[in-house]
Amino acid sequence: MINTQLNDCVVVIDSNNRISQVLPSESIFSKYLDCDFSSLIIKDKEHLDKRFNPLVDEKQVVINQSLMIRLEDTVYTCQYNGIKDGQFIYLFILFNQSTDIEIMKKMMIMNSQQVNQIRDLQKRVQNQDFKVYEEISKLNSDLVNSKRLIEKQNAELNRYNALLSQMAREDSLTGCFNRRYFNEYVKEHYLVSLKDQTHSLSLIDFNAFKEVNDQLGHDAGDRLLIEFVSLTQKMLTQIGEIFRIGGDEFVIIFNNTQEKVAHRYMKDISELFGNLSPIASISYGIVSFNECEINHEFDITKLMRKADQLLYEHKKSIKSKT
Repeated sequence: MINTQLNDCVVVIDSNNRISQVLPSESIFSKYLDCDFSSLIIKDKEHLDKRFNPLVDEKQVVINQSLMIRLEDTVYTCQYNGIKDGQFIYLFILFNQSTDIEIMKKMMIMNSQQVNQIRDLQKRVQNQDFKVYEEISKLNSDLVNSKRLIEKQNAELNRYNALLSQMAREDSLTGCFNRRYFNEYVKEHYLVSLKDQTHSLSLIDFNAFKEVNDQLGHDAGDRLLIEFVSLTQKMLTQIGEIFRIGGDEFVIIFNNTQEKVAHRYMKDISELFGNLSPIASISYGIVSFNECEINHEFDITKLMRKADQLLYEHKKSIKSKT
């Protein structure tokens, strides 16, 4: 698409042929700051063997040529005129203008004077009191140091937040999830779900755990809890989670697992636990539930009560055998 409606502007090009400044600032060329100006040019046959830079000769002679430029997928036709000052080229882009060379020469002289004024101003700025520069440098250094300190403090804060989050979820002794996270886990996974999936929940309690503490000491009891969680987590890899909800009370959730399958897992866990202690054993009660049927916290409470009743019956049957 070729468009010929655009406002005139001045484009400053550095020694690397990149756009370093645009006047006025609202010109469409402002979007192309630091871009290679020659990349915007549509080269016809006359330009194929010519390099764009420099546009003007060393004597600041005005050059008046036609040019086609592509900006934002639109092609514009224009006239360009320029002057060279040191390493910079000041290019005057004129759109849809019939160019009078004499007028353009006068414009070049006027703009050359303005360039000299800008250069003089830059020199005065560069020659300002060195203490000002030192103060600015010091302020910049302080700012960098402050930024580094803030980043370090933020990293430390994030680390502490992650630690606090971990402490809020994990049991400090065994490393498994705690009672608080059990409640959060159930709410997050089941209370808002409408999936038709069956899971199983097992409530676990140690038998004769007091005797372990009394006979072998509390350290032995702690080690037994830790080893129980360790062996259970190995059994539950990718199929479930274990939560410590009390001293020697645990809950296991078997995901996508029917009650019959959960019983087989618990039997294996119980047998492995028997190898850990000649004194203690475990009792458990297992209930299954459909995810879409858990609509209130009371539904979880009913499940826990049912599992507790089955646990008590299991514990009672173990005592009767002994």
